[in-house]
Amino acid sequence: MSVEMDNRDLDNPALDPTLRKLDDLFVRSYYGKDLDTLWGKALDASFMFMDGSDGRTVQRPEFDKTCLAQPPFRNLVHDQVATRIEGDTAVVTARNRYERLIDGKWVAFNTRYVDVFRRVNGEWRCFFATVYRVA
Repeated sequence: MSVEMDNRDLDNPALDPTLRKLDDLFVRSYYGKDLDTLWGKALDASFMFMDGSDGRTVQRPEFDKTCLAQPPFRNLVHDQVATRIEGDTAVVTARNRYERLIDGKWVAFNTRYVDVFRRVNGEWRCFFATVYRVA
């Protein structure tokens, strides 16, 4: 499923292009409800998600269920991207702004996420992520 996004920072030369594109794929696949791409290309088998609002950790079955149950969205903007690489570990953080259809009305959301990747045999895979709402 194709996901429309404004990737304002995708071509920023200061960002690692391979890691940045993989993180972009993660975001597109999540919002597009594409579990095959998420688990086949972006996420490590040990992946864990932490809900930024309450600190609850989520393993794969619940993560997948939540991904597939998302309400419709529109106007996704993915920006303020920053990466930090230390050896075979990397952190990517960015802001997502979008609207979700909730109870028949479009509601604005602003979130920030932190994804942690590790490189194994030359491939980056995300093994931890957290998302939280911001004002």
